[in-house]
Amino acid sequence: MNRDDDDSTNTMVPSPNGLTLRTNKIRVEVIQGPQAGETLELPGPGVRIGSGADCDFKVKDPTVSRHHLTLRIERNKIRILDAGSLNGTTVDGVQVRDGYARPDSRITIGKTEFRLLMVNTFIELPLFPGERFGHMLGRSTAMRAVFAVLERAAATDATVLIEGETGTGKEVAARAIHEASPRSKGPFIVLDCSTISPELAESELFGHVKGSFTGATMDRPGIFEEADGGTVFLDEIGELPHGLQPKLLRALESMEVRRVGTNRPKRFDVRVVAATNRPLSRAVDLGVFREDLYYRLAVVPVRLPPLSERSEDISMLVRHFEKELSTRMRSTRPLSQEVIDSFSGLTWNGNVRELRNAVARALAFGAGEGAKNNEGGEPDLQSLGIRLDEPLLHGRDRVAQAYEKHYLRLMLQKTDGNVSRAAELAGVGRKFVQMAMKRYGLRGDLEP
Repeated sequence: MNRDDDDSTNTMVPSPNGLTLRTNKIRVEVIQGPQAGETLELPGPGVRIGSGADCDFKVKDPTVSRHHLTLRIERNKIRILDAGSLNGTTVDGVQVRDGYARPDSRITIGKTEFRLLMVNTFIELPLFPGERFGHMLGRSTAMRAVFAVLERAAATDATVLIEGETGTGKEVAARAIHEASPRSKGPFIVLDCSTISPELAESELFGHVKGSFTGATMDRPGIFEEADGGTVFLDEIGELPHGLQPKLLRALESMEVRRVGTNRPKRFDVRVVAATNRPLSRAVDLGVFREDLYYRLAVVPVRLPPLSERSEDISMLVRHFEKELSTRMRSTRPLSQEVIDSFSGLTWNGNVRELRNAVARALAFGAGEGAKNNEGGEPDLQSLGIRLDEPLLHGRDRVAQAYEKHYLRLMLQKTDGNVSRAAELAGVGRKFVQMAMKRYGLRGDLEP
């Protein structure tokens, strides 16, 4: 925005300090609201905007949610992603949940209005040099950026909050942090806050003494005592009962627990990693999660991207799962490249976990069953990615765009990047393909 399209991009480049992400800055000019007249330049590729102290642009407007929206540079455009805000996000007078801003678009959140520009300045951010961190795999820019954050966090004792959709690998990321940390020889203890009953939650966290409640037939340590010297992973932390949240905060601040049934404190030494599949800042806005506990957990916030944002990793993941599963499932026939391409062309709402299950189906029952390819028939509901929490027309456009993107990517692969030949086979004009390639960040290796 406000610059030539060809210059504006997110690119991995080598540098004297290793692999880096070359990206633009985003300029935010506040037009209306408490900060009217203020201008900020923020480094891409992602910018968090809201009233929370952990946002890149903190808006001093009480009508703005703590994490209201995210701006993301994608090629030559700025993508607007509402983060589940209470009041919504409006772009040029139209309320959006996910869309792209035009040059000089006006964004309204609460009582604040601002204008966006892409600055004609590049910055370089460090990326992880490898394609694996722990048991996490990815060669995409999105995952290398995540790996870089996880690597730096692992070397410290800072509390990490991992957010991401179901199936993106939050527990795998937590284990990777533990295994790369100085605490790797200590225990790694997991507590899924969504599965424990409210009556037993305090005992699970802090332990209990014999006779403290019905069924307490012996002393029992909680997870913080069990994990002493290691790491505690609090999965689905947003489901923790509200009454326990101040007690957890107190324990994290003092590094002491009191077992149920006694007032005697016990010291512990652990590193805490928490995870949630829903934005915790929204739970704070709704009053179901304590703000002070949120900030205590989100010392290092990490967002795991969904598979839709790292589609270039799919073939790599499929081959990895094929190798991992083939011996166990006694499969001797490798998946063909055509099958791999069919996996890459689908929408994976369940992310990496769903992809792994699909590879297992393909090995057990055949490629067509695994990839859910029923050519000439009606697409299955899972591949359509139907979501009842979005308007019909928005969902229709999202599915259509995903189909167009993956169709053209596969067609360009088939024609070895020859744009003219791809357009001819697709039955569209060359200009149409070129514009779509620009829109979706596709490349034609043999473009004239």
